[in-house]
Amino acid sequence: MTPAPYGVDVLSHSVTLVDVPRPFLDTISTTSQALSVFSLTVTRPARAETLVLLLDSSRRGVALLSDTSRHAAGSTPSHVGELLGHHVVGMASAHPAAVACFVLTVEPDATPTIDDAEKWFAFADVCDRAGIVLLDWCVRGFATRPGELRGRGSVWCPKHVAGTA
Repeated sequence: MTPAPYGVDVLSHSVTLVDVPRPFLDTISTTSQALSVFSLTVTRPARAETLVLLLDSSRRGVALLSDTSRHAAGSTPSHVGELLGHHVVGMASAHPAAVACFVLTVEPDATPTIDDAEKWFAFADVCDRAGIVLLDWCVRGFATRPGELRGRGSVWCPKHVAGTA
């Protein structure tokens, strides 16, 4: 066996490739594909932010937007969903080719709740009325409380809580 270039023994090292869809070229049809794109952009260490992946009519990525501004807390889960919807539609309005989107919100100390279904329906309704199809919305919670592993969290999709997936 001949040694690999640069002194690396290929057989003893595991290599993992992540297939991330390319902008303007590859179709993005699943939430896992969208999450692979988001993983390249999400801020580390974790902080509150909203990431929006805009797609054209062929489901190709045309923009990846990030916003770290805090949004006003809504009085009800529906109001929270509407506020997020208006925020995403506002971000999408600068991209005329955008007809659909995936959204990832990164939220401190968030956990899945039954209210996620109500938020999803309100969010999707605002996007729909603006002509943007909300394909999926994922939430990534992260810990900030004392005694918890800082930044640790989980990812879930409110659409699944709503029973529409």
